[in-house]
Amino acid sequence: MRIQINPDEDMFLLDHVVDGSPVLPTVMQLDLVARALRAAGQERAAGLLLRDVAVGPAVRFDRPGPHELDLLCTPESSRRPAPPAWRCELRSPGHDAPHLVAVAEHTAGPPLWVPAPGSWADCLPCGPDLVYPPFFHGPAFQVVSAFGRADSGLRAALAPALPPLSWGCGPTVLRPRLLELLLQCCGLQELAETGRMMVPASLEAVHWHLASVAADDGIRALAVTRPRTGRENSGRVFDGQVVTPAGEVLVTVTGYRTADLGQAARLAYAARLSRGLSSLPEPSPRSAADLTIPKGA
Repeated sequence: MRIQINPDEDMFLLDHVVDGSPVLPTVMQLDLVARALRAAGQERAAGLLLRDVAVGPAVRFDRPGPHELDLLCTPESSRRPAPPAWRCELRSPGHDAPHLVAVAEHTAGPPLWVPAPGSWADCLPCGPDLVYPPFFHGPAFQVVSAFGRADSGLRAALAPALPPLSWGCGPTVLRPRLLELLLQCCGLQELAETGRMMVPASLEAVHWHLASVAADDGIRALAVTRPRTGRENSGRVFDGQVVTPAGEVLVTVTGYRTADLGQAARLAYAARLSRGLSSLPEPSPRSAADLTIPKGA
């Protein structure tokens, strides 16, 4: 599938600028995978599971005008029964390294875990002023309205009245900003604890439940994340879910791993984040020695 993306038409790119150049967000790359499956007639009346997701070099728009991408989807043997899985690779013509690799499956499987919906948006002491800046996102991707601690992780509420998000050629297949909310929530914890800006590197799986595909842009949602040790002690990864106030699960993520953006550590922002997060009382006592302090601060 040959895809043409143009910042003059796909205006959301102007709200995702890194080092002066528009960059195609990972969540929108995943939407291209869903679009390709729909074009190939593989859409099902169920959720969509993307597993073994690997994020490669960024799709950058350093020069004016459109950028062409190739999305190749090939059948892959799956451990699950039919319908089959599809290995999807997003590439720039003439380049060896893919921008994104994912295995796509249509599934209606149950959520892996569900956070308690009670007081789902209470006690979120931190506002978007602690997110934008330092995060580089423009209005279309300023998805965090408030956030705070949740056990060992964070939780963040989806901002209301966000600008419309669509491709120049039409609407998105998925609801990318639901996943963006969860990824930014993980990025906030990384920034607060390390002082580093992080970008997506890989996901063991992201499950778009059927309710997320049917959700409208005005839906209220909360992302809840928690860190754990990756497979074979390979460093920290995040699990998380996006839920509605009623506890309906929209998106489930397992094994989200980040990579350093390569910019200088932002310790001043990290210190502000830590102070903001420490203002929320926790259910159990916490000693001063347990408070998160950025490395090098």
